[in-house]
Amino acid sequence: MKRTIAVTGLNAGENPQPGPGVIRSLRRRYRDVRIIGLAYGTLESAIYAENSADMIYQIPYPSAGIDALLERLDYMLAREPIDLLIPTLDAEIQPLIGAQAELAKRGIEMCLPSIEAFHARSKERLHELTEGTKTSVPKSTSVFSTAALAKAAAGMRYPMMVKGPYYDARKVYTQDELISAFHAIMGEWGGPVIVQEFVSGEEFNIAAVCDGEGGMMASCAIRKSVRSEKGKGFGGIVVDDPELTCMGKQLIEKLNWNGPCELEFIQDETDGRYYLLEINPRFPAWIDFPSTFGYNLPAVLVDRLTGADSPSIPAQCPTGHFFLRHSSDISGRIEDLGRLSTFGEISLAKTGAVQ
Repeated sequence: MKRTIAVTGLNAGENPQPGPGVIRSLRRRYRDVRIIGLAYGTLESAIYAENSADMIYQIPYPSAGIDALLERLDYMLAREPIDLLIPTLDAEIQPLIGAQAELAKRGIEMCLPSIEAFHARSKERLHELTEGTKTSVPKSTSVFSTAALAKAAAGMRYPMMVKGPYYDARKVYTQDELISAFHAIMGEWGGPVIVQEFVSGEEFNIAAVCDGEGGMMASCAIRKSVRSEKGKGFGGIVVDDPELTCMGKQLIEKLNWNGPCELEFIQDETDGRYYLLEINPRFPAWIDFPSTFGYNLPAVLVDRLTGADSPSIPAQCPTGHFFLRHSSDISGRIEDLGRLSTFGEISLAKTGAVQ
């Protein structure tokens, strides 16, 4: 049966979003799938990429509220059905958790964590989450004011990290940089801003699809071999580390996480100790990498949602594979950009050629 799947997060630039990787993974598994891309802006690069979405609709930003999104979805549903929605941006998850019943009435299924689990994995609550587990968290404090910022920084040494509640992480070396980063993050993302001790070492990520009962249905652990200036993984190698896997499983079991997630760790270069940096409530941008050798996590998610028989894959991803992010130019026609800007939608062929 042909299914229509909507995917968000279509930017594949310097700070890539997961949507393009999710779409590529779905194309690898389902030959007759119809993909609807949900975009916030007209310059999200995967809109125009070859073999990306079949149809693009602009949607209101999460800050506009869930009613605005539902109104836009009703417009789309009057034109074609949407069976599944895979959100890929952190800021979308909480509103959609609250809107699951409304979307289900419209025939749209999602796989999302409980609101309790979503809040329990927030950056400011990681110390509480890791109590009683083998996982450590770098010393950190959540602040809303410059006075609290100064107090938190007084107990740490430079350099230190300044992080937003959803996005943005900045390494600062001086008090002036600390204050500047605080104001920039508060202005763009709001609070709390997290001030965190800096741990030097290699970074490790675990991408997983979880069953909502404390287990991982499938997972892939990588070591970031290449990092951008913003710390994004532009290259990675699959690893098999029992200690890392054990920590990931403990956290997922404690959360009873449902659906996709990404756990980010750093291994202290001085003593080899792992520290949990954050838990993202969605697939990572590198999610298509394991799909290239048959370990397709987005397909595991879709098969679970649809009740389809999924090809048997091991619980953990096989080693012996690496990826490097490759940059290329995407071209388009100005009239197509204008059409999307004017009408908020554009139809594309499966090859990505605009019709």
